[in-house]
Amino acid sequence: MSSEQALDLSEMDPAEWRVLVNEVVYGPYTLGQMVGFIAEKRVGPGTQVAEGDGGAFLPAQQHHPLVAHLKDALRPSVQKEGVEDVSNYLIIAKLTGTGEIQLVSTLNRLGKFAQIMPGVWALRSSVRQARLRDQLNQTVTSADQVMIANATTGRLAWLNLGLEADVHIRRVWSADLD
Repeated sequence: MSSEQALDLSEMDPAEWRVLVNEVVYGPYTLGQMVGFIAEKRVGPGTQVAEGDGGAFLPAQQHHPLVAHLKDALRPSVQKEGVEDVSNYLIIAKLTGTGEIQLVSTLNRLGKFAQIMPGVWALRSSVRQARLRDQLNQTVTSADQVMIANATTGRLAWLNLGLEADVHIRRVWSADLD
């Protein structure tokens, strides 16, 4: 498809959503991106979200277009976590202060792990990626940067990488090679 024939989806799904995290505003994002963040558990019911340019930041659960997606994300999975749900993770972290001690303590509680090289750990765990991200988020500071690659599913999650890295990761990770 040539650029003259390319579809312009910006009118159908405009980038009008912003997210406030630790006093930093991220976005604008499309509704489709927001739905993806909800599915990844990166946006929850209490996450501060604004719709439109200059809209007030309110908990995501107060934005009508997001409510059904939040309910779906919170619905418990029919499948129970078990041996078949074991995943291998690669965790890459740039930590400040005593962050490594807390991170290692958390990894120890979540499964079997090994430090491969400074700042890189392999973890085998039955914990789902969203829960692993939440646990690490409670462990690290806002100055720490963490990337979590689920080697079993090929999915990524990250903490505190910033908007520019977020955009680059999303462009590359699932990109067509054509």
